Amino acid sequence: MGQKTSKQKKDLTHLSDEEIERLTKNTTYTKQQIQDWHQGFIRDCPNGKLDKKKFLEVYKKFYPEGKAEKFCSQVFKAFDSDDNGYIDFVEFLIAVNITSHGDVREKLRLAFDMYDINKNGKTITLQAYNEKDTHSIASPHTLVTLCR
Repeated sequence: MGQKTSKQKKDLTHLSDEEIERLTKNTTYTKQQIQDWHQGFIRDCPNGKLDKKKFLEVYKKFYPEGKAEKFCSQVFKAFDSDDNGYIDFVEFLIAVNITSHGDVREKLRLAFDMYDINKNGKTITLQAYNEKDTHSIASPHTLVTLCR
């Protein structure tokens, strides 16, 4: 009888006390607000994972006229801070907090992360980006909107 050597996977549908404490320290939300947000997140993402496909579906509801795929891919990568292919609740709420309540520095950091495509601390210029992909909805206006 051998011991299992694989790591036990975290239940992404459960919010631990440590996660609640981290979120209360790093966002403007109270414990109750965090729990309310979590209930809504799990209702929409029962496995606790917001994947790129679902993210795009939600984005298209808000911006039905836009060509959202490229922009969503960039936003998704910025929100998926551990680069595991999905956005968990903690990543989600931190991103929501930055976009809703963050100061200019936090919003600019998020905007930079969106354009740091290779996650190497460098971005391509918006002009080069737009020449590369003329169908993108990303533009200088996007940065201004994020910083409001």
